[in-house]
Amino acid sequence: MTIAHFLDQLDYTVWANNRTLASIEALPDSDGKAQAIKLLSHVVAAQYIWYARVSGKPETALPVWGVLALEEIRERIPLIDKLWKDYLASATDSDLLARSFSYKNTLGNEYNNTLLEMLTHFPIHSAYHRAQVATLVRQNGGTPAVTDYIQFAREEHKR
Repeated sequence: MTIAHFLDQLDYTVWANNRTLASIEALPDSDGKAQAIKLLSHVVAAQYIWYARVSGKPETALPVWGVLALEEIRERIPLIDKLWKDYLASATDSDLLARSFSYKNTLGNEYNNTLLEMLTHFPIHSAYHRAQVATLVRQNGGTPAVTDYIQFAREEHKR
Protein backbone atom coordinates (compact mmCIF):
# COMPACT_ATOMS: atom_id res chain seq x y z
CA MET A 1 0.00 0.00 0.00
CA THR A 2 1.06 3.55 -0.66
CA ILE A 3 0.09 7.04 0.46
CA ALA A 4 -1.11 7.62 -3.12
CA HIS A 5 -3.54 4.72 -2.71
CA PHE A 6 -5.00 6.26 0.43
CA LEU A 7 -5.24 9.69 -1.17
CA ASP A 8 -7.31 8.02 -3.88
CA GLN A 9 -9.44 6.39 -1.17
CA LEU A 10 -10.02 9.82 0.35
CA ASP A 11 -11.15 11.15 -3.03
CA TYR A 12 -13.47 8.15 -3.39
CA THR A 13 -14.88 8.69 0.10
CA VAL A 14 -15.72 12.35 -0.62
CA TRP A 15 -17.32 11.37 -3.93
CA ALA A 16 -19.38 8.58 -2.35
CA ASN A 17 -20.39 10.63 0.69
CA ASN A 18 -21.59 13.48 -1.51
CA ARG A 19 -23.65 11.10 -3.64
CA THR A 20 -25.10 9.51 -0.54
CA LEU A 21 -25.97 12.93 0.84
CA ALA A 22 -27.80 13.82 -2.38
CA SER A 23 -29.83 10.61 -2.20
CA ILE A 24 -30.90 11.47 1.36
CA GLU A 25 -31.78 15.06 0.44
CA ALA A 26 -34.13 13.77 -2.28
CA LEU A 27 -36.25 11.90 0.28
CA PRO A 28 -39.37 13.38 1.83
CA ASP A 29 -39.18 13.88 5.58
CA SER A 30 -39.71 10.57 7.39
CA ASP A 31 -38.28 8.39 10.12
CA GLY A 32 -36.26 6.62 7.42
CA LYS A 33 -34.74 9.91 6.26
CA ALA A 34 -33.88 10.78 9.86
CA GLN A 35 -32.16 7.39 10.29
CA ALA A 36 -30.22 7.90 7.05
CA ILE A 37 -29.07 11.34 8.22
CA LYS A 38 -27.93 9.84 11.52
CA LEU A 39 -25.89 7.18 9.70
CA LEU A 40 -24.21 9.65 7.36
CA SER A 41 -23.54 11.95 10.33
CA HIS A 42 -21.82 8.98 11.96
CA VAL A 43 -19.69 8.37 8.86
CA VAL A 44 -18.52 11.99 8.85
CA ALA A 45 -17.89 12.01 12.61
CA ALA A 46 -15.94 8.75 12.48
CA GLN A 47 -13.70 10.08 9.72
CA TYR A 48 -12.92 13.05 11.94
CA ILE A 49 -12.35 10.86 14.99
CA TRP A 50 -9.80 8.74 13.11
CA TYR A 51 -8.08 11.94 11.98
CA ALA A 52 -8.08 13.22 15.57
CA ARG A 53 -6.42 10.02 16.73
CA VAL A 54 -3.49 10.38 14.35
CA SER A 55 -3.13 14.15 14.72
CA GLY A 56 -3.52 14.47 18.46
CA LYS A 57 -6.62 16.66 18.17
CA PRO A 58 -9.53 16.23 20.60
CA GLU A 59 -11.94 13.53 19.45
CA THR A 60 -14.90 15.23 21.04
CA ALA A 61 -15.32 17.85 18.29
CA LEU A 62 -17.95 15.60 16.69
CA PRO A 63 -19.96 13.09 18.74
CA VAL A 64 -19.65 9.66 17.16
CA TRP A 65 -23.44 9.16 17.00
CA GLY A 66 -24.55 12.80 16.91
CA VAL A 67 -26.95 14.02 14.25
CA LEU A 68 -25.76 16.80 11.97
CA ALA A 69 -27.96 18.97 9.79
CA LEU A 70 -27.72 18.13 6.09
CA GLU A 71 -25.94 21.42 5.38
CA GLU A 72 -23.45 20.69 8.16
CA ILE A 73 -22.71 17.27 6.65
CA ARG A 74 -22.16 18.95 3.26
CA GLU A 75 -19.74 21.44 4.82
CA ARG A 76 -17.80 18.90 6.87
CA ILE A 77 -17.16 16.39 4.08
CA PRO A 78 -14.55 18.56 2.29
CA LEU A 79 -13.19 19.99 5.56
CA ILE A 80 -12.37 16.55 6.95
CA ASP A 81 -10.95 15.49 3.59
CA LYS A 82 -8.61 18.49 3.69
CA LEU A 83 -7.49 17.66 7.23
CA TRP A 84 -6.58 14.14 6.15
CA LYS A 85 -4.82 15.29 2.97
CA ASP A 86 -2.83 17.90 4.86
CA TYR A 87 -1.80 15.25 7.37
CA LEU A 88 -0.81 12.77 4.66
CA ALA A 89 1.16 15.42 2.74
CA SER A 90 4.03 14.90 5.19
CA ALA A 91 3.73 11.11 5.33
CA THR A 92 5.77 8.61 3.36
CA ASP A 93 4.90 5.09 2.35
CA SER A 94 7.15 3.74 5.09
CA ASP A 95 5.16 5.76 7.66
CA LEU A 96 2.15 3.55 7.01
CA LEU A 97 3.71 0.84 9.17
CA ALA A 98 6.17 2.96 11.14
CA ARG A 99 3.57 5.26 12.67
CA SER A 100 1.35 3.71 15.29
CA PHE A 101 -1.12 5.36 17.61
CA SER A 102 -2.46 4.50 21.02
CA TYR A 103 -6.00 5.67 21.67
CA LYS A 104 -9.21 4.84 23.47
CA ASN A 105 -12.23 3.99 21.37
CA THR A 106 -15.60 5.55 22.06
CA LEU A 107 -16.32 2.82 24.63
CA GLY A 108 -13.11 3.60 26.53
CA ASN A 109 -11.16 0.51 25.42
CA GLU A 110 -7.46 1.06 24.73
CA TYR A 111 -5.96 0.10 21.37
CA ASN A 112 -2.86 0.65 19.30
CA ASN A 113 -2.99 0.60 15.50
CA THR A 114 -0.71 1.56 12.64
CA LEU A 115 -1.52 4.33 10.22
CA LEU A 116 -1.98 1.63 7.57
CA GLU A 117 -4.63 -0.12 9.67
CA MET A 118 -6.49 3.11 10.37
CA LEU A 119 -6.43 4.27 6.76
CA THR A 120 -7.64 0.85 5.65
CA HIS A 121 -10.43 0.80 8.20
CA PHE A 122 -12.24 4.05 7.76
CA PRO A 123 -13.13 3.82 4.04
CA ILE A 124 -14.48 0.31 4.64
CA HIS A 125 -16.40 1.51 7.70
CA SER A 126 -17.82 4.36 5.63
CA ALA A 127 -18.90 2.01 2.83
CA TYR A 128 -20.66 -0.25 5.34
CA HIS A 129 -22.77 2.61 6.65
CA ARG A 130 -23.41 4.06 3.19
CA ALA A 131 -24.89 0.66 2.29
CA GLN A 132 -27.21 0.98 5.28
CA VAL A 133 -28.21 4.43 4.03
CA ALA A 134 -28.88 2.99 0.57
CA THR A 135 -31.25 0.45 2.10
CA LEU A 136 -33.10 3.18 3.99
CA VAL A 137 -33.31 5.35 0.87
CA ARG A 138 -34.82 2.47 -1.12
CA GLN A 139 -37.22 1.53 1.70
CA ASN A 140 -38.45 5.12 1.76
CA GLY A 141 -39.14 5.34 -1.96
CA GLY A 142 -35.91 6.97 -3.07
CA THR A 143 -33.15 5.95 -5.42
CA PRO A 144 -29.96 4.88 -3.65
CA ALA A 145 -26.75 6.50 -4.81
CA VAL A 146 -24.34 4.40 -6.82
CA THR A 147 -21.24 4.51 -4.64
CA ASP A 148 -19.22 1.55 -5.88
CA TYR A 149 -15.50 2.27 -6.08
CA ILE A 150 -15.38 1.00 -9.67
CA GLN A 151 -17.94 3.66 -10.67
CA PHE A 152 -15.78 6.30 -9.02
CA ALA A 153 -12.75 5.00 -10.93
CA ARG A 154 -14.64 5.04 -14.22
CA GLU A 155 -15.78 8.62 -13.70
CA GLU A 156 -12.80 10.15 -11.95
CA HIS A 157 -9.78 8.28 -13.33
CA LYS A 158 -11.04 8.40 -16.93
CA ARG A 159 -8.60 5.84 -18.24
